[in-house]
Amino acid sequence: MTEGVKKPQKKRCPKCHREFPLQSVICDTDSTLLMLVQEDTLLNAVLAEKYRILNEVGRGGMSVVYKGVQEFVDREVAIKILQSQLVSDPTSVKRFQQEAQAASLLKHENIIKMYDFGIHDGRPYLVMDFLVGDSLSDIIRRDNQVDCERAIKIFIQATDALAHAHRHGVIHRDLKSSNIMLVDEDGKTDVAKVVDFGIAKLLPNSGRQSQNLTQTGEIFGSPIYMSPEQCMGHILDARSDIYSMGTMVYESLTGYPALMGKTIVETMEMQVRETPKPFSEIRPDLQLPKEMETIVLRALEKKPDNRYQSMEEFRDALVHVGKILANRKGTVSPRTTLTNMLPPEKGGQDLSRARINSGSESMKLKEPLSSVSNKSLQAQTGTQIKDKSGTVAALTKPNGAGKAFYESPKMIIILVVVLILVTAGGFLAMQLTGARF
Repeated sequence: MTEGVKKPQKKRCPKCHREFPLQSVICDTDSTLLMLVQEDTLLNAVLAEKYRILNEVGRGGMSVVYKGVQEFVDREVAIKILQSQLVSDPTSVKRFQQEAQAASLLKHENIIKMYDFGIHDGRPYLVMDFLVGDSLSDIIRRDNQVDCERAIKIFIQATDALAHAHRHGVIHRDLKSSNIMLVDEDGKTDVAKVVDFGIAKLLPNSGRQSQNLTQTGEIFGSPIYMSPEQCMGHILDARSDIYSMGTMVYESLTGYPALMGKTIVETMEMQVRETPKPFSEIRPDLQLPKEMETIVLRALEKKPDNRYQSMEEFRDALVHVGKILANRKGTVSPRTTLTNMLPPEKGGQDLSRARINSGSESMKLKEPLSSVSNKSLQAQTGTQIKDKSGTVAALTKPNGAGKAFYESPKMIIILVVVLILVTAGGFLAMQLTGARF
């Protein structure tokens, strides 16, 4: 029997999760083919006399990840251990060892921290930070896309982390949204953590011996994030990671992969030949900043020489656009209209009690309304203003500018003269008419 697993005693439906005896074949509820349930003997095992395995939290093609605890210091850790069936495969063992070497070289706040490496019953394992949070892929799936300002904050951290890795001779080669975790740390939210250096490549300047685990023409990675040169099996450098980072930014902002065909092969062909659609075409509802599109499309250039030449350059471009958008947001304030305001009962502003706003401050009337002068309040509000007695307050302008036209002495005299003339003319007309009859 394979180490770490006991003989199956029952079967389980992968759809409804009901359990059945070994002789059952198909779930009697949904007709799904049943799977054997194997009890993991690593649960509750202690590694190196200090790391106790609690439960499984994830499983990939090469390894299993458990939640564990470092005893004596009571620290939660993640324990990544090579799958038992791969122990006899030299390439898998060397690849796992190379991941440990890559992780040990990197000390950055936005890269998952490795604490230890060892072997348990012939199976190599890594002990790392246990991250509590969401992956970027989970957030995109849940929210459909990531707000531009939030995405900039996330990818400034991610590009800085990869710049650190590249300086130490480590190329990730498997950047994807599920390999960026967002956690809360030291009172900060959305702290990005780059994880899974499982197929990382060690360059000569890393100071470590790079195992010859891949040959020219061998394909590895995740197709919707892979660079054109990676799809073609060419030798890779840091600019391949830049392309992959660009695909993640595109996906985060739009909610869609930059390029994706109906099959893996079609997707890889698109990565080599096709250009992603503009933001305005794929998400016209979002009105994403043109500056962000320019950055992303440069990172997604087919020829490595046309991309950013370093992660530092990519990071600095994100920082620059972030400042532009922040300044733009600070100078442009949204217009408030009566049609887009919520009623008071739903949390909106009660206009009947609203202050008269001027700029960013409120003007408070410190005097009785009847004594206020030089303030055209009616012009600002379009309403009559009453004092405490309920009468309309007299709002006057300086130098008599506020008097009505009929209050002027000259105008009164003119009106009297006109009235006399009209009366006299009427009397004369009556006399003349009477004479004819």
